[in-house]
Amino acid sequence: MFYRNKLTTKQTNEHTFIYNMFSSPIQTSKDDSVVDFNLTKECYNFKTQSGALQTGYGFEDFSCPLSKTDLQTEEKVATRGNEISELWDFVWYDEDFNENRYYSMYYNDENRVCYDDMFDERPATLVINTNFTSTPIGIKYKLNGIDSMILSGEGDNLRVLQGQNQFSSETAPKMISICAHYSKLFAITAEARGRLVYSDNLNVLEWSDDLTKNLDFSDGRGNLTKIVAFNDYVYLFREYGITKISEYSSDSEFSISHLYQSDSYIYPNSIAHGGDKIFFLEKSGLKYFNGSSVKNIELEETKLLSPENLNCVGQCYEGKYFLACLMIFDGEKVGCENSQQGYKNNALLVYDDTTSHVDITRGVDIRKMLALNNPYKSKFIACFYNDNKAKLGQLCTKSKCFTQPLPSKWKSVTTDFGFQGKNKRVRSFLIKTLFPCSVKFESDNETKTFQVPASQKVQEIRANVCGKEFSVEITSTNQETSKISNFVLNLGVEK
Repeated sequence: MFYRNKLTTKQTNEHTFIYNMFSSPIQTSKDDSVVDFNLTKECYNFKTQSGALQTGYGFEDFSCPLSKTDLQTEEKVATRGNEISELWDFVWYDEDFNENRYYSMYYNDENRVCYDDMFDERPATLVINTNFTSTPIGIKYKLNGIDSMILSGEGDNLRVLQGQNQFSSETAPKMISICAHYSKLFAITAEARGRLVYSDNLNVLEWSDDLTKNLDFSDGRGNLTKIVAFNDYVYLFREYGITKISEYSSDSEFSISHLYQSDSYIYPNSIAHGGDKIFFLEKSGLKYFNGSSVKNIELEETKLLSPENLNCVGQCYEGKYFLACLMIFDGEKVGCENSQQGYKNNALLVYDDTTSHVDITRGVDIRKMLALNNPYKSKFIACFYNDNKAKLGQLCTKSKCFTQPLPSKWKSVTTDFGFQGKNKRVRSFLIKTLFPCSVKFESDNETKTFQVPASQKVQEIRANVCGKEFSVEITSTNQETSKISNFVLNLGVEK
């Protein structure tokens, strides 16, 4: 007699999980078990504000048009020297042609100030030889109503550039920041960082000890680092605070208001004015100043910042605050992190002030940044440390640093999808990707990676990945215009 052999199979319930939170902040403080399954654990070199994974920010060779009448045709801007250490922009009114000329300027290791017209033929980079022994400070200023650039630093006299002309002063102090406000000129000097120097004489070339006065700031807020004219007042950014200067109309006395005292160091090169705010980084986090008070910018991503960011630099451009900085990542090395010369910054944090969204570019060692704003064609440029120190780069959305690809990565939190302790199987996943990408599943039981080809349609990929807890990782090395969306998991959960 034969008996039918009955096999016991475990029954499962089918569930669908839609990953529609690519734009969510990186989770750095909460445990994975208490957040939604589709939130972000790690993300760099993708732009995610649209909700899809799109090609992230990067840098390519700086280029400009050769004419204001043809803004589409551009030519690479040649550079001089083996190292670029500072960037400036300069607008000069050309009386001969009755128009403004827009220049990009930089300082190189040949002790030369180099400049190029952004909208004219550039047969050769124009240069000014100097005797500065360290990178000078460049400050835009109107001297006698004429557009001017002040250069001040060690090893040379203060200089003023006006178009083709330049002047120098043996008596003017070396300055690190300067600001004209109504009838007075204010400056912070390199020799006396605890004092504000001011004068009724707006011609800085004529400055001397006899023509200037001082305001002393010897208190716990530290040295002066930057002067900013904002909301019709003069503000002094200091190592540990912000002070407002108001001039009485009847005499030369001032009202001094200490608006903010920080418990941690304010990084002076992070200070950037955008719209109705001044953004800056201090050791305790990212902040903004609105003219009366300082507010915290609460971002999960800032918890990835290194506790020491002495080389960070900030710049505002098109409603966003760009912060080149040092961040602490887990896992593999990306871009400049592979350099044999090391790196000082390894990330660019981009904060949208309107939406509070953050994108992170990883693998770029930025030294200085500059927004070249003009009525014709604006640019956002940077110079770099180490491997790219002789180059000028302009911001692009191609996830690369010049010719070096910057691999893009998004990784989810580790989740049990709300079914704690139960066995699960990722049966398949849906995805739409315009360029090839990789999708990796990691569970407590196994790891599988799938190479997904490009397609205009939503694809269904069989996965068959088992475990109790899962994370998902999507990576791409595309440098053009990737877009990854419509990501859905089909999950079987043991009853």
